[in-house]
Amino acid sequence: MKRQGDLQHEYSGNDCFQLKGHEAHTEVASLLEYLKICMFYSKKTFSAFLKFGGYNQEDVLIHKARARLMQPSFALVRDEKSKCFLLFIRGAISTKERLTAAAASEVPFHHIVLSEGQISNVVLGYAHCGMLAAARWIANLGMPHLHKAVQKFPDYQIKIIGHSMGAGIGAILTYILHEHHEFSSCACLAFAPPACMTWELAESGKEFITSLVNRNDVVPAFSKVSAENLRAEVMVSSKLDDAQDQTHLSLFATISKRVAFIKSHMLPVSYPTGKGTDPDSSISEPLLKHVAETTHPETNGLNRDCYQHRTDHNSIPEEDFSAVSIVTAEEKIVLACSDDATSINFVAGLGFAPQGDVNINGALDTEQEQSSLTGKEEQESLKQNGDGKHKQKEPQPTCSSRQFFPPGRIIHMVAMASPESNPGEGSSSNEIISIYETPRDLYGKIRLAPNMIKEHYMPSYISTMESLLEQLLKDDNVDTVTNDL
Repeated sequence: MKRQGDLQHEYSGNDCFQLKGHEAHTEVASLLEYLKICMFYSKKTFSAFLKFGGYNQEDVLIHKARARLMQPSFALVRDEKSKCFLLFIRGAISTKERLTAAAASEVPFHHIVLSEGQISNVVLGYAHCGMLAAARWIANLGMPHLHKAVQKFPDYQIKIIGHSMGAGIGAILTYILHEHHEFSSCACLAFAPPACMTWELAESGKEFITSLVNRNDVVPAFSKVSAENLRAEVMVSSKLDDAQDQTHLSLFATISKRVAFIKSHMLPVSYPTGKGTDPDSSISEPLLKHVAETTHPETNGLNRDCYQHRTDHNSIPEEDFSAVSIVTAEEKIVLACSDDATSINFVAGLGFAPQGDVNINGALDTEQEQSSLTGKEEQESLKQNGDGKHKQKEPQPTCSSRQFFPPGRIIHMVAMASPESNPGEGSSSNEIISIYETPRDLYGKIRLAPNMIKEHYMPSYISTMESLLEQLLKDDNVDTVTNDL
């Protein structure tokens, strides 16, 4: 998130077309009314939904209240005010509906384009498995009722409305209904639609599908491919952060760790009489024991070279940890690090006899030979298995998966900070809400934001749309128009 920053400006770039004026105000006001009815159907009881929409029981053509796997809850009603048949599809609320959304495998789905009752084109592509199965199930149940209703009311139009998973199912259902000439007037209003189909299918639905996206809503860009790309990006970012953290470690912390490591292994050499640790040392004995336990496996790859030598520790740069000179009360230790091994050069201090070349009952030579042999064996095994382990840590690309996109025409509500706002003031009162028609390629990548989950829910959509209507009235002096809905 820190590297990406606020990415709202990407949805208002040169490739995006801003919607203004009376037409934009009318469209947003109509979408807001439909979204409120959809929220009542999804969140309230069915009787509260009928009361809010002004429907009678006779207006309900079909209603499936209980959701099952691949069988979402939906309702088909007749709206006399707008002269439309409204089909509401509930999103993923129950566990079985969430399992339908989780069935994200891509399956073939082809759309037959009709022109004057004749087949003019066939669009090939892939769609979300769970949403496609749910759309076909609704089509099998709802098409007979729609067929009778259209014959009885031929001047009525068909509108499919849904939020989140319901929007994706509704978009696919619209494709299915458009393959029948009598349902050619069918349109879909998709609020927060998921990425549920491939590019060609999504482009072919621009004339009859309108997808509305709110701010940083993550769902329209979330798919198997985009999630895998985000995972790979996060892994690379974590490796970069680790490298930067290593380079910015404090010199004292690094020296302390290595002094503890050296002292834990050089005590038998420095103090053959069993003398304890130096009281002037800055590292306590419990810390030495702890570090010795945690760093013990690393001793197999060490090359100990103990000899008497003088080295100027001031010549080593402060930030260069490849060679660090450490001076304690009675000895001086030069630590040289490389990629394959670590060389520890022990230098005796003034008044202290060198012990590196002294054979104490043959124990030191034997220990050095065993350590050298063990180090060589471990280095050979690391060389043989190092490449394979390194490859396992790298993210594996998913070339077989197909990128999914939100369907139809996409309009995006963008919140930009006001140029007159002060950093200390609240952000909600200083935001400028505008709406843009955005290109589809902006939704092939997941853009991280702190509120990318919260801004997916319907109350957040309603709040942003109300602010947008106020902004449209303020900018263009649009007169208030009564909505027929």
